[in-house]
Amino acid sequence: MNKNTEHTPGPWIVEECYNIDGSKFLTINGQGPHGAWLADIQAGSVNGRPADVTEKHLANACLIAAAPELLAALRGLMNQAAKDAEGYALDGSEPIWAWISDASDIIAKAEGKA
Repeated sequence: MNKNTEHTPGPWIVEECYNIDGSKFLTINGQGPHGAWLADIQAGSVNGRPADVTEKHLANACLIAAAPELLAALRGLMNQAAKDAEGYALDGSEPIWAWISDASDIIAKAEGKA
C-alpha cells in the first residue's frame, strides 16, 4: 500500500443496485473528478439462489460510507483533546493520553501507515 496516497474525499454514499438476476446489492461511491466507485456489498447466494442484502449488509455499508467523516471527527477530537490536556502529566499516566495514543494509532491505520 502506498503510504502517501490520500483516500477518496467524502462524502461517500450508499446506493441500492440490482444484479442481472434481480438480486439487490449495495454500492458505496465517493467523489472525484468523475465520481468514484469504492465498494460493492453483495449477499452472495443461499442454496444456489441469489440473495438480497440484509439490514446487516446495509449497516456495514453505512459504516464504511461514514469513514471519511469518522476520520475527520477523530482527528478533530484528538487535536482538541491534546490542547485540553496541556499541563497534565506527559508520562502517559493520565487517561487522556491513552485515548490520544489510541486515536493516533487508529488514524495511522486509516491512513495506511500502521
